[in-house]
Amino acid sequence: MTTHTPVITPRDIPIDTSLAAPFDARIAARDLFRSSRVAALATLDRDSGYPYSTFTNLSIEPDGTPLFYAAGVSLHARNLLADPRVSLSIAQTGGLDVLNERRLTLVGTAHPLPPDMLDRARERYRRRFPKSAAYLGLRDTRMFRVAVEGLHLNGGPARNTDDLTPADLRTELASAEDLCRHEVDEIRRINDSRPALAALSARAGGVRGKWRVTSLDPDGLDLAAEGAARRIWFPSRIIDRPGLHAFIASIGGPTSYG
Repeated sequence: MTTHTPVITPRDIPIDTSLAAPFDARIAARDLFRSSRVAALATLDRDSGYPYSTFTNLSIEPDGTPLFYAAGVSLHARNLLADPRVSLSIAQTGGLDVLNERRLTLVGTAHPLPPDMLDRARERYRRRFPKSAAYLGLRDTRMFRVAVEGLHLNGGPARNTDDLTPADLRTELASAEDLCRHEVDEIRRINDSRPALAALSARAGGVRGKWRVTSLDPDGLDLAAEGAARRIWFPSRIIDRPGLHAFIASIGGPTSYG
């Protein structure tokens, strides 16, 4: 395959910072990335070369790797098997004018998930999208993970940045083996505890809904309810179960649960 430079916009045309409003681009990008459940997925048509765009569910692995489902017979899956280059666009939706909202575009290559990672990824995906049980068991189910090579954030009017890199979306898992190994058990225990979920819901802004924890990593945890998702960031990195229990207790949750 021909090599390519993963550039979204020409970096030799810098943004005029005198026209930009100040904002923390890294925090805005990470929060939008982790709390979004839908993305526009663009692949390259294997015959014409034209971009082909569709909407898909977005799941995020603990290390910050984007992941999505695709049926093997779908056009975008067949496109990716011929050319793995891909773009994902994420927007903060809900308003009447998307140009007033945050938007994040990622580019990279999408590759089928290795068989030894499928079960854990499917379980995490199912927690995030409970109705996915209707299609995850199909024989031609494919899961693709995206190796992000470039990104661009538009934070809203006068809020643009070219300074972000893929590393800004990543979560380091090294030294957090205890937390990662027991992720499923800890999520189950929290979801079985009304006081723990109430404390987390309050931390997420007190938004109503039947919230459930869907994913857990050293930087934070993800909550989902019908039609909504929230990211809760830990004040500092948590690498083990005692640290997680202490955090939940610190926000008004039980000292023990499950």
